[in-house]
Amino acid sequence: MKYGVISIVGKPNVGKSTLLNSILEKNAVIATNKPQTTRNLIEISYKDNESLINFLDTPGFHIAKNKLDHFLNSQVKKSLKKSDITLFIFDASRDYDEEDAECVKILNDFGVETAFLVVNKIDLVKEGKLDEIVKNVANKFPFKKIVNISATNNDDVKKIINIVKENINTYEGNIEDLSNMEKEVSDEFFVSEIIREIIIKTFRQEIPYGVAILIDEMKYNQETNLLSIRYSIIVEKESQKPIIIGKAGSSIKKINIELREKLSNYYDCKIFTSSEVKVKKDWRNNDLKIKELGYKK
Repeated sequence: MKYGVISIVGKPNVGKSTLLNSILEKNAVIATNKPQTTRNLIEISYKDNESLINFLDTPGFHIAKNKLDHFLNSQVKKSLKKSDITLFIFDASRDYDEEDAECVKILNDFGVETAFLVVNKIDLVKEGKLDEIVKNVANKFPFKKIVNISATNNDDVKKIINIVKENINTYEGNIEDLSNMEKEVSDEFFVSEIIREIIIKTFRQEIPYGVAILIDEMKYNQETNLLSIRYSIIVEKESQKPIIIGKAGSSIKKINIELREKLSNYYDCKIFTSSEVKVKKDWRNNDLKIKELGYKK
């Protein structure tokens, strides 16, 4: 068996989570068209008959505006320390900008030796322009390989998997130990991310970025085949609370209906959800509150 840890990095909204979901053939992480969706360093495994690959999905590296942003950027750096190969994802439909440059600077600062340039969204590039775009980015760092893909194209995804497998080593230890290295997200984290995804897609402007989810209780009753989930939606301003709740509770009701519908695709049981909206003022600039809400370095 071959084994390796692969970090997926890049600025916000370049398709990191979409690529990982395509590799895993399931919606393991949030993927939306809004930037800064991923907030945690998510480690999750791909496994076939000949390899075990732990992928690290990272928050988009961006210019920090608050303490939460600094935490998100720290997760990118943390992933580089753990990985054998780094996939730097570049969105070919957008210009190479300051955030791309800062991310490449981190690759240099951390002395990353094995980095692949993955040029994504090539289907959105005008004919004849791709070579020029790729050449411009490739000159920024000594990438070992350059791969042009569309993260939603199955053949391109297989190409990424095969290239990664070609460049990781055979595991030299006890093969049974590999089972202990397989990574899956916890049920609590999975549910909290689905809730946050619903909120991101439902509300506009700054609301999604000031929201955190706290799973207060998640309990399964085998006799009744009922999964009960009690959770809190944390906002940072009093003015945001009534928006999340909606008139006569209409918005929060819709969130819970959609949540139960989505969870029914993953859990073969009855599902009950209850929620509360709480205000923690300016929590994104408070180290203690950031830690309490599960964002730990």
